[in-house]
Amino acid sequence: MSIATANRSPSSAHRQRGVAMVEFVVGAPILLLVLYGIVELGHIFVESSTLADAARNADRYLASKALLGSTGVVNLSAPIVAAAQNLAVYGNTGGGGAPLLPGLATGQVTVANDASNNVSVTIAYPYTSLFGGAIPLFFRPGEINTANITLTAYTSIRAL
Repeated sequence: MSIATANRSPSSAHRQRGVAMVEFVVGAPILLLVLYGIVELGHIFVESSTLADAARNADRYLASKALLGSTGVVNLSAPIVAAAQNLAVYGNTGGGGAPLLPGLATGQVTVANDASNNVSVTIAYPYTSLFGGAIPLFFRPGEINTANITLTAYTSIRAL
């Protein structure tokens, strides 16, 4: 063994392993935070889209069923309102099966009409985080309480 080899400091590969570990420790929490945000925003988008589709379907149903014959007067009878609420919550007018979203109920669906023969459906759905009832704040103590977040879908169609 030569003198130059014996006097060298620890190998370059050994030092690189330490640097890689430090980079991982610094970068992993940031990467996980970004991934968590992407997943949570995707979940909000899917639930919001589902609510909008359900409200549109219920409103189309109302618009087709709400007129009293050829009088041109909108009549939202109890059976028609109940069928529209079931359509918004369960995806069918009979009200059978599981709700389209967990915890969605017919009480969260409001059906109305106005003087100009428009019918409307409003759904107010309390958002729940995918990872529990709160979204943690990663860089300081505390959390965002998701009980205060309500997703709302509203549609209005002229009855034909």
